[in-house]
Amino acid sequence: MKNDIILGKENSFMTEKITVIVPVYNVENYLNKCLDSLINQTYKNLEIIVINDGSTDNSGKICQEYAQKDNRIIYIEKENGGQSEARNMGLDRMTGSYVTFVDSDDWVELDYVEVLYNKLIEYQADIAVGNYYSYNEQEGIFYFHIFGNSYYEKVYDNVSIFENFYESEHMKNFALICVGGKLYKSDLFRELRFEVGKLGEDGYLNQKIYLLAEKTIYLNAGLYAYRQREGSSSRSWTEKWMHALVDAMSERITLLASLGYPLDKHLAVYRKMLDSALSNGQASTLSDTNTYKELAAKKVVLSQLTTEKTIDKKAVVLAANYAYVEQVMTTIKSICYHNRSIRFYLINSDFPNEWFKQLNKRLERYDSEIINCRVTYEQISRYKTDISYTVFLRYFVSDFVQEDKALYLDCDLVVTKNLDNLFETDLQDYPLAAVRDYGGRVYYGREMFNAGVLLINNRLWKQENMSQRLIDLTNEWHDKVDQADQSILNMLFENRWIELEFDNNHVVIHKQFTDYELPAGQDYPGIIHYLSHRKPWFDLAAQSYRDVWWYYHSLEWTELGQNHHLHPLQKSHIYPIREPFTCLIYTSSDQIEQIDTLIQSLPNIQFKIAARVMVSDRLKQLLVYPNVTVYAGINYLVELDQELIETSQVLLDINHGEKTEEMLDQFSKRGKLILAFENTKYREMGQITYKVEQVQEMIEKLREVEEKYGF
Repeated sequence: MKNDIILGKENSFMTEKITVIVPVYNVENYLNKCLDSLINQTYKNLEIIVINDGSTDNSGKICQEYAQKDNRIIYIEKENGGQSEARNMGLDRMTGSYVTFVDSDDWVELDYVEVLYNKLIEYQADIAVGNYYSYNEQEGIFYFHIFGNSYYEKVYDNVSIFENFYESEHMKNFALICVGGKLYKSDLFRELRFEVGKLGEDGYLNQKIYLLAEKTIYLNAGLYAYRQREGSSSRSWTEKWMHALVDAMSERITLLASLGYPLDKHLAVYRKMLDSALSNGQASTLSDTNTYKELAAKKVVLSQLTTEKTIDKKAVVLAANYAYVEQVMTTIKSICYHNRSIRFYLINSDFPNEWFKQLNKRLERYDSEIINCRVTYEQISRYKTDISYTVFLRYFVSDFVQEDKALYLDCDLVVTKNLDNLFETDLQDYPLAAVRDYGGRVYYGREMFNAGVLLINNRLWKQENMSQRLIDLTNEWHDKVDQADQSILNMLFENRWIELEFDNNHVVIHKQFTDYELPAGQDYPGIIHYLSHRKPWFDLAAQSYRDVWWYYHSLEWTELGQNHHLHPLQKSHIYPIREPFTCLIYTSSDQIEQIDTLIQSLPNIQFKIAARVMVSDRLKQLLVYPNVTVYAGINYLVELDQELIETSQVLLDINHGEKTEEMLDQFSKRGKLILAFENTKYREMGQITYKVEQVQEMIEKLREVEEKYGF
């Protein structure tokens, strides 16, 4: 196992007992390899419970020999009752805090337990899952699913784990579904046991275990060796095998349906399993059996249900040119993370057709699609403007959208919640619903709506020819208004719009525009709109919720199946382990004492440098360090100030020049640590002060505090 899969720290903390349960039945030719791989584990505090399930060969003798030479092995003999019964006996006897299952004809990598344990502790998870490789005994060939450059780690909750059962072939076949290759917290088995007498017992148990687990960490690493051999289980197709193929899946759907989980993927797989069971049953002359007839009837009912079930897609309209492609993709990803059955309309003039084809392949798995709404020169030339034509593209919603209702979204925003409630807004006979723009009141002395999020009554827009009316107003007023299309929209729809809750368009500019409390259960606003020039994708842009935009931007498409129906975005999604330990420097100067030494000596600590003015090249150069974030021009961004105070554990009063007393005061009142040098200290605010030549002592103090906080 590669070292990069194991935590870099010393493993002296590995003192918790881990139970390994090994059911044994007539495996004398394979048992030595299995037990050798267990007794030689790099993780030593093991309890290895070996249950001889009535073997008639020399398996029992081999087990006894190993038990005599290794006192960690607990040997149990019982009458033959099957693998589930043997595993249950092991669960009844276990005393470890964690448990793993290894079949006696398989084997594991020597660091199998250590790797899974380290990751389980690191992520504070309930289950750690590794992948596998297989050995076909008959062919004498190894089959590997994991290669050197394909290692990754992924965190699931008890919703997203089910959404990702079917994301890849190897995971579909083994990795997430079977019990082998996993380390569980023993408490998960307090009330659960394997079902005796059923084939495919792994599937029955694991789906219940995953529901109990709050967090599962998956490692795409080949830790478990699965042996494919003749005689390991019955390969003849029987009625029992027909039931085994579909019954666990049927139970899973029932469980998930009762909890309100989405079922589309599971129903699709269930349909394939029914087809496979019926096909094999027919080939094995079982078509006259009651089991075959029962499964055939289930297939008919399922086909009727899925045919009758038609979900109308919700229309979401975006508008952009191709230079904005990364922002468009980020907005789409954020929507798909929390929503299904979306029909995207992208109004544009220059996106390639190939882009739409490739994106539709990805969107298909989320029951969504995107339509290329290409505007022509003739359409664009219908209005006069001195600015970019793209800001007026929303005028053409009714030209392209067929649905009676459509949600228009700017592409400088992200969605952090399910949009169903927003779409259910009763528009009555109003042309649109929108969020009040606080800037209208501040700057223009009148109530306005912000045009970045518009729930449009498209039926009414078509009836009243809104597109042409907007174009006519633009031609008349384009050089007389302050806010381009937003001003035009407000002129046309003055007193004809429904006000939406501010959570549906949180404009991040100034505190006075966003002075509201988040709805209960939300860590972030439902729709975050990065208005103004302070865009989060700019390296020095001072703006709140930068990490949210980058979270969605960086998501892989296979990760979009998480959480969409259950809850909005949580901080634990962005930081699955914990938020990084952070030191804040709030400065008006680029002269920051010993900053390079601190950054280089403490690579695991995040340094946030908030500059009240535009920054010099001196501060820009610090961005080469991965643990540095620089915010430029932070003055008057009260909301961002609060975010930085809340997310930083230490304030470093190490900048020369003018100080921001309010920040020092906030840290002091909250009892948060303030460190300073003698030549940078502002005034007495409870700082711990060091001489400049004592920088190493400051470093050690920060390491001490980081350790204290558990980072």
